[in-house]
Amino acid sequence: MSEAVLNFFICNNKVYDTVAFDNVYVEEHPSVYEVIRLINGVPLFLEEHFERLISSATLLGYNLNITLEEIRKNIERIVEKNNVQNYNVKLVVNNLDETKKDMYYFFIESNYPDEDMYLKGVSVFLYNGERENPNAKVIQKHLRNKINEQLKKEKCYEALLVNSNGEITEGSRSNLFFIKDDIVFTAPSEDVLMGITRQRIIRLCSLNGIKVTESKIKVAELDSFDSAFISGTSPKVLPISNIGDMKLSTNNPLLRKIMEIYDDEINSYIKFHKKTV
Repeated sequence: MSEAVLNFFICNNKVYDTVAFDNVYVEEHPSVYEVIRLINGVPLFLEEHFERLISSATLLGYNLNITLEEIRKNIERIVEKNNVQNYNVKLVVNNLDETKKDMYYFFIESNYPDEDMYLKGVSVFLYNGERENPNAKVIQKHLRNKINEQLKKEKCYEALLVNSNGEITEGSRSNLFFIKDDIVFTAPSEDVLMGITRQRIIRLCSLNGIKVTESKIKVAELDSFDSAFISGTSPKVLPISNIGDMKLSTNNPLLRKIMEIYDDEINSYIKFHKKTV
């Protein structure tokens, strides 16, 4: 089954019909990528996604000769061609070893939490695994496939990665935060993917007088926390109801405040960029 959905995708600035995707798209290792959420036609936090794409390639020893404006224009093209306003668009850069790299833009299956999930939270489980290079957003298809199989088996929303030291670092496709009393805890930046949503949350917490502590979180310490949530492009700020058999509060006032201020941030960004595009 093709990863690309809807009617059209772009490869190296050329528009193709999605039925040709599997013939055009070649997944090479290493490759870097970004998934950007489109809301009301606006690619959310595009500037940060661009910076992370460049950073991911740099961490692997490659230089991407691409500009923010080029990415913006190609997203606008694929949005117009597919006549869509709310979806996730994926950017992939392949052939990093070559002087001429291949760049793809395509829409992917996009599922967002419903109101009930934001109210009651979601179930997650612990998974022994870690990224090869946590700070780089690199495609690791084997790990992704194994986790997807386990997600279906466990009927859970997300898997929390546990490294060889017994520390919980992040979700398989999200970042992770815990709350204890009036303090927010998250794994050290060097141990996780620097999520765009994660960075915004940390900044917003600072601006709103909420203390955030980066520290290693052991599996053995889980029962000391009051609440937890994951963050990411699709889930935004999503409460966790339970980690395996361990229950967590989804009505924590601090958690609810963070959800509110992050939604306000999204609305402000969209309002501003709707005026400028």
